[in-house]
Amino acid sequence: MNKAVFDEVSVLWAQHLGQPFPGMGDDDVFADFVLADAYMAGIVTAYVGSRRGSLNTEQRRILANCARDLRWVLRRVRGREARAFVARSVRIADLILGRATLNARHQQ
Repeated sequence: MNKAVFDEVSVLWAQHLGQPFPGMGDDDVFADFVLADAYMAGIVTAYVGSRRGSLNTEQRRILANCARDLRWVLRRVRGREARAFVARSVRIADLILGRATLNARHQQ
């Protein structure tokens, strides 16, 4: 386990859970986001809750699909709060999947 990644994911996940779902304006985009967020929530909760920061192959595959879907949503969502909410989800997925460097900042 990479402790720095685990710690950053844990902090971002706690922030994510403390935020209400933002309005997205487009029902199709919102529906896609809700579905990806729900799948991701189960996986990230398992990752953080394991205290080992590990996922099995199927969980990693699902998380990669969620990250792909969340990127699609991020390109379509409007509003600063909604973009920040989705960008944080993408960041969490990328960290877990090893696709992001620590402390990188996404442009909102």
